Amino acid sequence: MAAQRVLHVISSTMRAGVTIMVMNMYRAVNREKVQFDFIAHDLGDDDFGPEIEALGGRVFRLPFLSQAGMSGYVRLVREILQKNGPYAAVHAHTEYQAGFVALAAHQAGVPVRICHAHADTRYVRSPLFLLKKMLGRALIDRYATQRCAASTSAALSTFGARAVKAGQVLIVPNRIDVSAFGDRTPESRANLSAACNADPNSLILGCVGRLSAEKNPGFVLDIASAAKRFGLNMRFAFAGTGNMLEMLTERRRRMDLEDTVFFLGSQGDIPSLMPCFDLLLVPSYTEGFCLAALEAQAAGTPVLATTGVPPEADMGLGLFFTLPLSAGADAWAQKAADIVKTVARPDMETRRHAIRMRGFDAAADANDLLQLYGIG
Repeated sequence: MAAQRVLHVISSTMRAGVTIMVMNMYRAVNREKVQFDFIAHDLGDDDFGPEIEALGGRVFRLPFLSQAGMSGYVRLVREILQKNGPYAAVHAHTEYQAGFVALAAHQAGVPVRICHAHADTRYVRSPLFLLKKMLGRALIDRYATQRCAASTSAALSTFGARAVKAGQVLIVPNRIDVSAFGDRTPESRANLSAACNADPNSLILGCVGRLSAEKNPGFVLDIASAAKRFGLNMRFAFAGTGNMLEMLTERRRRMDLEDTVFFLGSQGDIPSLMPCFDLLLVPSYTEGFCLAALEAQAAGTPVLATTGVPPEADMGLGLFFTLPLSAGADAWAQKAADIVKTVARPDMETRRHAIRMRGFDAAADANDLLQLYGIG
């Protein structure tokens, strides 16, 4: 019997949190029973397209909702479903815009229509954004057969307090392949040190994710400036790309941080890179979950995050710390130094056990997705 197909709708196939999470699911799921196809939008590099095709999936490219218009977008999604199905389920990971996908899937006769929230956008108060969000939520309420969220914060943001209080939102952990994250090797640390012009005594602080406004990467430059002023032997490494790269590179030059801050570009082997950092910085204004924080803890790397990261991201390993952005860059630099100085990395088996017990291991928990999709 041929595998049943599920269509995932994602922002892009570039290396970013939601896409990485879906790919972790795809690698781990029983592909003799279920195969994934993808609708992806025109954003960033095609990091995962070749792997998707190698695994048996297909990628369909669409313009964003704002480009296609509401009715045009629904029509395009419906046509993909009708021409390439049948699909057992559609799983949309695009916040309020998932409502338009659910409408199209309903029109195409897809029985399972999942709208999945990953971000907390409650800080965005633009009247136009709020209007579109309200319309998207109304479509989700009417046409989704299941609401899912990466955290309570993401659920409240996309679906509202009433749906959360009524128990209508299923919290689905953002899972990783825990077994891929081990301890650092001398070779990988040496490679990172060379890329960051670091000496053996330097601390290397990482920032992993898109270089985009909501991730607040400019604050890392402020921390780097404070660290340099305090005489702290620190290097700061960005792993990721995004639309702010040019601006950040220019700001780095103006702040005289070219010997301190380094842009590594998109990194395909995060499990090897993450343990090489002495600390992961998460300066985001807000996060629906923060996959990078989970990956860091799996690698034994402590995390210093904003209070905008939900508490679900703490794996209980003594590696997760928060500070408000309002504390300022000086406090962040000093806190980072204190954490690295005092925190012991738990051994690999302790880390893996803690993460698996919380349901964040893709390999251990992937096949419960079959139940979500109505596939036996």
